[in-house]
Amino acid sequence: MLRRCMFDRFSENAKELMSRARAAAIRHCTGHIDIEHILIGMLELPSSNAKTLLEQQSIDSEVLLEALETMLPRGTSSAEGQLPFTPAVKRALEQAMRVAAEHQGNHIGSQHLLAGILNDPDSDARNVLVRVGADPDAIARTMTAPSPMTQQANTNLLLISNSTMHGGGYLQHCKSNIEDFLGDKKRVMFVPFALADHDGYAAKAKESFAAMGHDLVGIHTFADKAKAMADAEAVFIGGGNTFRLLAALSHHGLLAAIRDRVHTGMPYIGSSAGTNVATISIRTTNDMPIVQPPSFTALELVPFQINPHYLDPDPASSHMGETREERILQFHEEHEIPVLGLREGCMLRVHGKQMELHGTTDARLFRRGKEPEEFHPPCDLSFLLDS
Repeated sequence: MLRRCMFDRFSENAKELMSRARAAAIRHCTGHIDIEHILIGMLELPSSNAKTLLEQQSIDSEVLLEALETMLPRGTSSAEGQLPFTPAVKRALEQAMRVAAEHQGNHIGSQHLLAGILNDPDSDARNVLVRVGADPDAIARTMTAPSPMTQQANTNLLLISNSTMHGGGYLQHCKSNIEDFLGDKKRVMFVPFALADHDGYAAKAKESFAAMGHDLVGIHTFADKAKAMADAEAVFIGGGNTFRLLAALSHHGLLAAIRDRVHTGMPYIGSSAGTNVATISIRTTNDMPIVQPPSFTALELVPFQINPHYLDPDPASSHMGETREERILQFHEEHEIPVLGLREGCMLRVHGKQMELHGTTDARLFRRGKEPEEFHPPCDLSFLLDS
């Protein structure tokens, strides 16, 4: 019962963590999942809140992971099905549930599992973490700090549904909006990871931004991409495949780097996939999962979902497949988060706790258990920031 109830509340990162823990247990032939396997799963995640908390304390996750793999004994079990938890794991999971409840969260994330390990004085994994420099009290204080959803005071976003309108050039339909949004911010960092040809994509975007009086630089040209983001004046994340984009952001450590800079006031421009990753998760993208990111969790710059390129059903069409509206309604069968369908031609301007709809087309808002609502620009949508 504990396993089933908890798993339903796990974040995507926490589910991936447990999957990796199980793989570690199978690799070590133990026949059960022990607390060290949970720690291995945590350290193997390319990007997670738990891993960020450890790295903030100067803990080298790669060195620690290698040490754990070397020191843990190997068993003789060949079991590969649903492996049982040891008492230590059960205690950690119970502690994780308690910590999540204390923080008034609906979901259990990797950071709660880390807290669950550190809250158990008898945990071998806790002792390992403390020996390498983890401070349980400091991590607990960090976890009680405001979440990304509450750090909106300095947020400055322009979230565009699409990069190109029929009959116009790249970013032509939103050129004046970008110019007004950026003001005197001349150096823009471009994230081209949604497309495979990074150089070609950056050259195309650079030409459009040069016409607006801004110098655009591709972040793919920097060896230390997180450091380059720390020095940026503004960032633009372009469209393409959202799964590929999120996987690359995770791989290069850019999720936390971008989020931190946005919370200090750095202007963020997203278009299509770049708008998708500004939300809570990429669950409402239209794209195919051509690659698998470590989690669906995105930048969490706004507390709702967006469906860019939202398309109304054509009453004259004989196509009998699912419509966008039907797919969003299916999303709401599993989640309560509002979804804003941005038709091509509209965009959101967010400044602090204020949000306005701009552009030439309407937006369609979906909320669980309610009829969809239409909003015509310009209009105030600030209420969605309190979702």
